[in-house]
Amino acid sequence: MAEQNDTSEKIIKAFIELFRDHGYKGATTRAVAERAGVNEVTIFRHFGNKKGLMDAVLQKVSYTPMIEKIINEAMIWELEHDLLLISHGYHAYMEDMKDLILIVFREAGLFPEMNETIIEVPRQLRNVMVSYFTEMKKRGKIVETDIEFQAMNFIWLNFGYFISKARFGQELVPGSQDAFITNSIQLFARGLTP
Repeated sequence: MAEQNDTSEKIIKAFIELFRDHGYKGATTRAVAERAGVNEVTIFRHFGNKKGLMDAVLQKVSYTPMIEKIINEAMIWELEHDLLLISHGYHAYMEDMKDLILIVFREAGLFPEMNETIIEVPRQLRNVMVSYFTEMKKRGKIVETDIEFQAMNFIWLNFGYFISKARFGQELVPGSQDAFITNSIQLFARGLTP
Protein backbone atom coordinates (compact mmCIF):
# COMPACT_ATOMS: atom_id res chain seq x y z
CA MET A 1 0.00 0.00 0.00
CA ALA A 2 2.83 2.43 0.85
CA GLU A 3 4.44 1.68 -2.54
CA GLN A 4 1.13 2.47 -4.29
CA ASN A 5 0.90 5.80 -2.40
CA ASP A 6 4.52 6.62 -3.29
CA THR A 7 3.81 5.93 -6.95
CA SER A 8 0.66 8.07 -6.87
CA GLU A 9 2.59 10.88 -5.19
CA LYS A 10 5.36 10.72 -7.82
CA ILE A 11 2.77 10.87 -10.60
CA ILE A 12 0.93 13.81 -8.99
CA LYS A 13 4.21 15.67 -8.44
CA ALA A 14 5.23 15.11 -12.06
CA PHE A 15 1.83 16.30 -13.31
CA ILE A 16 2.02 19.49 -11.20
CA GLU A 17 5.52 20.27 -12.51
CA LEU A 18 4.50 19.73 -16.12
CA PHE A 19 1.24 21.60 -15.67
CA ARG A 20 3.12 24.61 -14.27
CA ASP A 21 5.61 24.56 -17.14
CA HIS A 22 3.42 23.53 -20.07
CA GLY A 23 -0.24 23.82 -19.05
CA TYR A 24 -2.92 21.15 -19.17
CA LYS A 25 -2.36 20.28 -22.81
CA GLY A 26 1.37 19.88 -22.34
CA ALA A 27 1.00 17.70 -19.26
CA THR A 28 0.27 14.59 -21.32
CA THR A 29 0.08 11.22 -19.64
CA ARG A 30 3.15 10.18 -21.62
CA ALA A 31 5.15 13.19 -20.39
CA VAL A 32 3.92 12.66 -16.82
CA ALA A 33 4.93 8.99 -16.96
CA GLU A 34 8.40 9.91 -18.21
CA ARG A 35 8.87 12.58 -15.54
CA ALA A 36 7.58 10.28 -12.77
CA GLY A 37 9.65 7.33 -13.99
CA VAL A 38 6.65 5.05 -14.40
CA ASN A 39 4.90 3.33 -17.27
CA GLU A 40 1.99 5.28 -18.78
CA VAL A 41 -0.31 2.34 -17.96
CA THR A 42 0.48 2.94 -14.28
CA ILE A 43 -1.12 6.38 -14.54
CA PHE A 44 -4.28 4.88 -15.99
CA ARG A 45 -4.31 2.17 -13.30
CA HIS A 46 -4.01 4.77 -10.50
CA PHE A 47 -6.16 7.58 -11.90
CA GLY A 48 -8.22 6.21 -14.79
CA ASN A 49 -7.39 9.01 -17.22
CA LYS A 50 -5.90 12.49 -17.42
CA LYS A 51 -9.02 14.09 -15.94
CA GLY A 52 -8.85 11.65 -13.02
CA LEU A 53 -5.25 12.71 -12.47
CA MET A 54 -6.28 16.38 -12.58
CA ASP A 55 -9.05 15.66 -10.06
CA ALA A 56 -6.50 14.04 -7.73
CA VAL A 57 -4.12 16.98 -8.11
CA LEU A 58 -6.80 19.54 -7.29
CA GLN A 59 -7.89 17.55 -4.25
CA LYS A 60 -4.27 17.36 -3.12
CA VAL A 61 -3.75 21.11 -3.41
CA SER A 62 -7.21 22.04 -2.08
CA TYR A 63 -7.24 24.49 0.82
CA THR A 64 -10.37 22.91 2.32
CA PRO A 65 -8.53 20.44 4.62
CA MET A 66 -6.42 23.31 5.96
CA ILE A 67 -9.54 25.42 6.65
CA GLU A 68 -11.26 22.42 8.30
CA LYS A 69 -8.19 21.96 10.52
CA ILE A 70 -8.33 25.61 11.60
CA ILE A 71 -12.05 25.33 12.36
CA ASN A 72 -11.66 22.05 14.24
CA GLU A 73 -8.62 23.09 16.26
CA ALA A 74 -8.42 26.86 16.63
CA MET A 75 -11.94 28.28 16.82
CA ILE A 76 -12.97 30.06 19.99
CA TRP A 77 -16.47 30.68 18.58
CA GLU A 78 -16.02 34.45 18.49
CA LEU A 79 -16.92 35.56 14.98
CA GLU A 80 -14.31 38.23 14.26
CA HIS A 81 -11.45 36.23 15.81
CA ASP A 82 -12.41 33.04 14.02
CA LEU A 83 -12.92 34.67 10.61
CA LEU A 84 -9.56 36.45 10.92
CA LEU A 85 -7.86 33.10 11.58
CA ILE A 86 -9.60 31.48 8.63
CA SER A 87 -8.80 34.41 6.32
CA HIS A 88 -5.15 34.54 7.29
CA GLY A 89 -4.83 30.78 6.81
CA TYR A 90 -6.59 30.99 3.45
CA HIS A 91 -4.35 33.77 2.18
CA ALA A 92 -1.14 32.14 3.39
CA TYR A 93 -2.13 28.96 1.58
CA MET A 94 -3.24 30.78 -1.57
CA GLU A 95 0.02 32.73 -1.68
CA ASP A 96 2.01 29.47 -1.45
CA MET A 97 -0.02 28.02 -4.32
CA LYS A 98 -0.44 31.25 -6.33
CA ASP A 99 1.41 30.17 -9.47
CA LEU A 100 -0.49 26.91 -9.74
CA ILE A 101 -3.86 28.55 -8.95
CA LEU A 102 -3.40 31.22 -11.61
CA ILE A 103 -2.42 28.61 -14.19
CA VAL A 104 -5.46 26.49 -13.27
CA PHE A 105 -7.79 29.43 -13.86
CA ARG A 106 -6.14 30.33 -17.14
CA GLU A 107 -6.28 26.73 -18.35
CA ALA A 108 -9.90 26.24 -17.25
CA GLY A 109 -10.93 28.74 -19.89
CA LEU A 110 -9.22 26.63 -22.53
CA PHE A 111 -10.36 23.22 -21.26
CA PRO A 112 -13.96 23.35 -20.00
CA GLU A 113 -13.74 19.77 -18.68
CA MET A 114 -11.53 21.18 -15.91
CA ASN A 115 -14.40 23.34 -14.60
CA GLU A 116 -16.19 20.32 -13.07
CA THR A 117 -13.13 19.62 -10.97
CA ILE A 118 -12.23 23.21 -10.17
CA ILE A 119 -15.71 24.09 -8.90
CA GLU A 120 -15.44 21.37 -6.26
CA VAL A 121 -12.75 23.28 -4.37
CA PRO A 122 -14.83 26.40 -3.54
CA ARG A 123 -17.91 24.19 -3.17
CA GLN A 124 -16.14 22.24 -0.42
CA LEU A 125 -15.05 25.48 1.25
CA ARG A 126 -18.64 26.78 1.06
CA ASN A 127 -19.82 23.63 2.83
CA VAL A 128 -17.21 24.05 5.55
CA MET A 129 -18.17 27.70 6.06
CA VAL A 130 -21.89 26.84 6.07
CA SER A 131 -21.18 24.35 8.88
CA TYR A 132 -19.23 26.97 10.82
CA PHE A 133 -21.95 29.64 10.41
CA THR A 134 -24.65 27.10 11.29
CA GLU A 135 -22.87 26.34 14.55
CA MET A 136 -22.46 30.06 15.23
CA LYS A 137 -26.20 30.53 14.63
CA LYS A 138 -27.00 27.70 17.09
CA ARG A 139 -24.81 29.46 19.66
CA GLY A 140 -26.70 32.72 19.08
CA LYS A 141 -23.56 34.43 17.79
CA ILE A 142 -24.88 35.57 14.39
CA VAL A 143 -28.05 37.28 13.23
CA GLU A 144 -30.85 35.60 11.33
CA THR A 145 -29.51 35.45 7.78
CA ASP A 146 -29.14 33.20 4.78
CA ILE A 147 -26.09 31.20 5.84
CA GLU A 148 -25.35 29.95 2.31
CA PHE A 149 -25.12 33.53 1.06
CA GLN A 150 -22.92 34.58 3.95
CA ALA A 151 -20.58 31.65 3.37
CA MET A 152 -20.27 32.70 -0.27
CA ASN A 153 -19.81 36.37 0.68
CA PHE A 154 -16.95 35.37 2.95
CA ILE A 155 -15.35 33.29 0.18
CA TRP A 156 -15.79 36.06 -2.41
CA LEU A 157 -14.29 38.62 -0.04
CA ASN A 158 -11.14 36.54 0.34
CA PHE A 159 -10.91 35.15 -3.18
CA GLY A 160 -11.63 38.53 -4.75
CA TYR A 161 -8.80 40.09 -2.78
CA PHE A 162 -6.44 37.25 -3.71
CA ILE A 163 -7.21 37.53 -7.44
CA SER A 164 -7.02 41.34 -7.43
CA LYS A 165 -3.70 41.31 -5.63
CA ALA A 166 -2.30 38.53 -7.83
CA ARG A 167 -3.31 40.35 -11.00
CA PHE A 168 -2.76 44.00 -10.11
CA GLY A 169 -0.57 44.02 -7.01
CA GLN A 170 -0.65 47.23 -5.01
CA GLU A 171 -2.02 49.25 -7.96
CA LEU A 172 -5.61 48.26 -7.20
CA VAL A 173 -5.44 47.29 -3.54
CA PRO A 174 -3.34 49.80 -1.60
CA GLY A 175 -2.08 48.96 1.85
CA SER A 176 -1.07 45.69 3.36
CA GLN A 177 -2.87 42.37 3.12
CA ASP A 178 -3.18 42.34 6.90
CA ALA A 179 -4.88 45.75 6.88
CA PHE A 180 -7.29 44.65 4.16
CA ILE A 181 -8.19 41.41 5.95
CA THR A 182 -8.57 43.08 9.33
CA ASN A 183 -10.79 45.90 8.05
CA SER A 184 -12.89 43.61 5.86
CA ILE A 185 -13.44 41.00 8.56
CA GLN A 186 -14.33 43.68 11.14
CA LEU A 187 -17.04 45.01 8.83
CA PHE A 188 -18.22 41.52 7.85
CA ALA A 189 -18.38 40.36 11.49
CA ARG A 190 -20.16 43.55 12.56
CA GLY A 191 -22.86 42.89 9.97
CA LEU A 192 -23.47 39.38 11.26
CA THR A 193 -23.20 39.99 15.00
CA PRO A 194 -26.51 40.35 16.91
